[in-house]
Amino acid sequence: MCSCPEFEKTLQYVSPAHGGWGVIRVAALVPESHLLFVCPFACGRHGALGGIINKIKDRVHYLYIDESDIVSGNYENLIPDGVKELFDFLETRPKVLYIFVSCLDDLLGTDHESLNEELSELFPDVHFVTAHMNPFKQDTKIPPAVGLQISIYSMFTENLPKKNQINMIGNNAFVSEDCELYSLMENAGYKICHLGLCKSFDDFMAMQKSNLNLILHPCAKIAAEKMEKNCGIPSMLAFNTYDIEEIESYYHAIEKKLGIKFADFSENKKHAAASIERVKNLVGDYPLVIDYQAVLKPFSLAKVLVQAGFNVKMIFCDGSVSAFEKEKCAWLLEKVPDLQIISALHPDSIKLENKMPESLCIGFSGGYLTKSVHVVDLMEDEGLYGFWGVEKLMEKMEESFTHKTDVNKIIAGAKLIV
Repeated sequence: MCSCPEFEKTLQYVSPAHGGWGVIRVAALVPESHLLFVCPFACGRHGALGGIINKIKDRVHYLYIDESDIVSGNYENLIPDGVKELFDFLETRPKVLYIFVSCLDDLLGTDHESLNEELSELFPDVHFVTAHMNPFKQDTKIPPAVGLQISIYSMFTENLPKKNQINMIGNNAFVSEDCELYSLMENAGYKICHLGLCKSFDDFMAMQKSNLNLILHPCAKIAAEKMEKNCGIPSMLAFNTYDIEEIESYYHAIEKKLGIKFADFSENKKHAAASIERVKNLVGDYPLVIDYQAVLKPFSLAKVLVQAGFNVKMIFCDGSVSAFEKEKCAWLLEKVPDLQIISALHPDSIKLENKMPESLCIGFSGGYLTKSVHVVDLMEDEGLYGFWGVEKLMEKMEESFTHKTDVNKIIAGAKLIV
């Protein structure tokens, strides 16, 4: 553990509170899709559990391979027959078949482009998409989450006539339609599209007709670049934030990109600021802990709260500080010299000396490590955005402060997949 932005590189500790959606749940967001995992037995167990937990196991099948398939080179030849057998078994043929391969495939170097062409000739009514389940690439330029976003949007290949709509990409859970951005866009004649809002495969493919990609998470940045090249959809970074001025700057940037003018949102801005002040008056100097699994930008949130007078005592991160957070981190270290910045993945985190049961923890991973009795149930900013997102976060903090929480129940309900 470390109280500065420099962290020791070591083996990682994965607590029961660590994890996220997992590749199965994210890929299954595409409507009318099916997933075929081609991998050894051991690799499939993890994904199968993810399918069961998230109630999508009926959309996941496995083609298990053994050592003889790998050594003989027959591995690649098994896939077309496996796909045919799967389609004979299914009552309805999917519009999309993901062929997920494991880390092993990255070493074998399978020619997936040729394989998908062969499969497309056999089944021209199906889109075949290669996806990778390769956690060993976590520290590379294309980690699993980034690779999956590239795979999902690789089906967007046409520069179609554009409609008055924009896409939100990168965030797994779609932003709640209570967010004011929906009404602002609607009043300007536009609608918001998101993978999670698509009811059919045709709805998903219609996202190619959007005028703008709002990138809400960095994992979608490369996918957005490819969409700009292939589909003519420009993009802008709009990572979720609880900084009111930054939210306003996003909205003005959207106006400029689309050549539109939003209705007056000054009241939304005032309500967001008032909600922060209200919760500050409620919690006073009660210690706050912020967890990186709860929000994309924990240091940015910490700065917002410190400036509002909150007593932020601890921030949990994943052993690094993102480039877009370094400035905020440096500001915090200067303004809050006793602030603890801890890697939740360091083995020593399980021996955390400064347990803080009497603290308000934003995020259950930090809540688990501190043994906090006041935990905000939030993962990956799910559903939150804009001024409404600020208000909703404050409501969650208020609720968690006034009622004790059982962090183990929160973890059980989160359906975490590493």
